[in-house]
Amino acid sequence: MKNKLFLIICLILGFFVRTYDFKYRFNYTHDADLAAWVVKDIVVDHHFRLIGQLTSSSGIFIGALYYYLQIPFFWLSGMDPVGTIWLSVGVSLLGIASAWYVLGTYGSLIYAVSWLVANTEREIVPTVPVFLWSIWFYHTLVKLWNGEKKWLYVAVILISLIWHFNLALILGAPLLLLAILKNIKTYSPREIVLPLLLALFLNLPLLVFETRHGFVQTKSLIATVTTVGGKTNKINQTITYVIRNANRVFVPDNLARPAWFLPLVLISLIILFSNKRWLILSWVGLYIVFFSFHPLPLSEYYLNGITIVWIIAASIGLQKLPKILIALILTIFLGINLYRMFIFDTNHAGYIERKALVSYIKEDAARHNYPCVAVSYITSPGNNFGYRYWFWFFRLKAMRPDTLAPVYTIVFPHSYVNRLDKTFGALGLIFPDYPEYTKEGIAKSCDLPDQNLTESMFGFTK
Repeated sequence: MKNKLFLIICLILGFFVRTYDFKYRFNYTHDADLAAWVVKDIVVDHHFRLIGQLTSSSGIFIGALYYYLQIPFFWLSGMDPVGTIWLSVGVSLLGIASAWYVLGTYGSLIYAVSWLVANTEREIVPTVPVFLWSIWFYHTLVKLWNGEKKWLYVAVILISLIWHFNLALILGAPLLLLAILKNIKTYSPREIVLPLLLALFLNLPLLVFETRHGFVQTKSLIATVTTVGGKTNKINQTITYVIRNANRVFVPDNLARPAWFLPLVLISLIILFSNKRWLILSWVGLYIVFFSFHPLPLSEYYLNGITIVWIIAASIGLQKLPKILIALILTIFLGINLYRMFIFDTNHAGYIERKALVSYIKEDAARHNYPCVAVSYITSPGNNFGYRYWFWFFRLKAMRPDTLAPVYTIVFPHSYVNRLDKTFGALGLIFPDYPEYTKEGIAKSCDLPDQNLTESMFGFTK
């Protein structure tokens, strides 16, 4: 009963830190806008998609599962992307419950309140389920190593989900293979064949896509995985990112002094007290080796697949301490991470601001009887994304700025220009030079196809 009560407390805390001020902190940028566009493609245009967005590896796309999971939430919110926040919240609550089941009460609490985990799970991106996936990867790995053959079905499901969430998770697959091979003599042909058939079924969308497109992704993946080396030595960068990943689960960067101390303690706890120490450390080691010697640019979210290792280590260590010390450590941990949540400030250029800006353009265009508009951007690199879906949402026909349609200019940050006509948080808007545009020129431009709807986005659309 006490453990179940603790789980309820963890779920409440986890729900709170993931939904607190959620609209104002909804960092609606490229990934969220692209997700909304893919959902619109499925729901409105009735286009059954086999793949999702392009990854950072050329020619490799993620699967479409996460986009299909978003569909009910778009329906419930009238196709407003804000509804999909509840998908991320649902995934995170499953993660908290899974941590409680697999890692125990301490692991569940750390998972629920950790600023790194909670802040990541507030996003609307396919990588949100990575932490949940990692918990069950660890549990399945241990079960298979212990000879519990029924978990092979779970392993197949987890491997199949990698394509949909984060391709970096494949780095843990060799450990699953080793766990299977360790007990392979105990498997009957049926116990091997049935999971393989399940794998075939779960990966049918990928197989269909690959067949239709000449196995373009398979070729790209082989090229990516087999490419070794490069002019830049990334060992130091990878180690730095791994250390930072371990620290950020528990404390902000300014409290992690020296930076290597806490990761060293966590690794020591695994070595001293875990009976599966080599499996856990090999898991981390595979990530370090791959990203250290592969020329693929390393982003920190690639390391989310090993975040759970640090929570495992902390859970193991806390179990060895007196209760009074456990209470003190967890109180400090809660205080630090809740404080980080309350003081966190966004750049005020997210969901609320972008929606309001495009809504205003729609209203202003209607006031001037513009059947269409053109949009230009004065922004820092990458910040001209995150508007495409809103133009569709508000039924605003958007043309290129080199047409004769009235040009509205979106600015971010404000300091990039000397004059702004209206601001929306950190976003700025410059109105068209209204007298410059003629009815004839506007009509001619607006007869063209809607450029916002017709231009291709990030590779395959069919």
